[in-house]
Amino acid sequence: MFEYLQGDGAEAIDRGVGLATALTDARANQLSPEQFADHAVRMASEVGLHTRVRRAVELEAQGFGGVVAIGAGSSRPPVLLELWLGGEPATPPKGALGFAGKGVTFDSGGLSLKSPTAMYSMHTDCAGAAAVLAAMLVLAETGHQRPVYAVLPLVENIPGADSVRPGDVVQTRKGLGLEIVDTDFEGRVVLADALALLCESQPQSIVSFATLTYQSIIALGNEIAALLARDRELGENVLAAAEAAGEAMWPLPWATRYEPRLRSVAPGASLRNHPLNDSGRAITAALLLGQFVDPEVSYAHVDFAGPALKMTEDGPLATGFGVRTAVELARALEREEPA
Repeated sequence: MFEYLQGDGAEAIDRGVGLATALTDARANQLSPEQFADHAVRMASEVGLHTRVRRAVELEAQGFGGVVAIGAGSSRPPVLLELWLGGEPATPPKGALGFAGKGVTFDSGGLSLKSPTAMYSMHTDCAGAAAVLAAMLVLAETGHQRPVYAVLPLVENIPGADSVRPGDVVQTRKGLGLEIVDTDFEGRVVLADALALLCESQPQSIVSFATLTYQSIIALGNEIAALLARDRELGENVLAAAEAAGEAMWPLPWATRYEPRLRSVAPGASLRNHPLNDSGRAITAALLLGQFVDPEVSYAHVDFAGPALKMTEDGPLATGFGVRTAVELARALEREEPA
């Protein structure tokens, strides 16, 4: 059902977009976190990508409290998938371009339950992970030489006896306590652990891709992704890559004046996953993610909740948005490196 068949390199991006679309369109009973990871590892081995999979027991033992908490309500356990080009088979490369992709294979909202209408399309909440996986496969097949390292947190966010509760405090991989005010703001929680792990390999820059906030749609409509860049040069590079790739993207400000909205007074927590404010939430989501990226690492976030899907009379369908931009960005940065 999910294949990345090698072929003409000129068609690699189209095949990558097709794979990302298929993964995103898959229903929740067709693609669990573990199944996503298993398919990804199989396809990665076919093109020479290195991989590592951390499953539930390892995630808990190794301090990935955000991923564990969001996946705790489901009988289908969470997984953290790593893929990389360059470096050693067992060790991700240093100085790489880093990618993170949100991989929520179904998002009911957890105990902060969504309405049935809002929940219907939530098998598509893995679009970020699907786009990053597809981009990594394209880069590997087409002989990309610059080190690239991707981390994909894969979870199912549904209610259960062990679900994280609103108000719970979890300890993240970075060591920061995070208060879960709203369990439907789960994407930033799992990405926090992914970003912290990426930083452990001292990447040069990181770009995250996620269907993260409805407010990015309010700001820019259904067809334009929001870019929130902590570092101007990287932001300009991402925008240039999106334009070259033919994917619509527009910058929103990295407005640090809103950072106080992220501070928590809960015991053991310094941050919270909800700003307790109804405005500016695309910005505060990105600002929260930035707390988990080391200051010396260039960081930008792509919130593509709108263009990840197209609405049809038969319901929402995935577009594969993000694959082309990620590939173009990696290639552009490789062209800029001195010989």
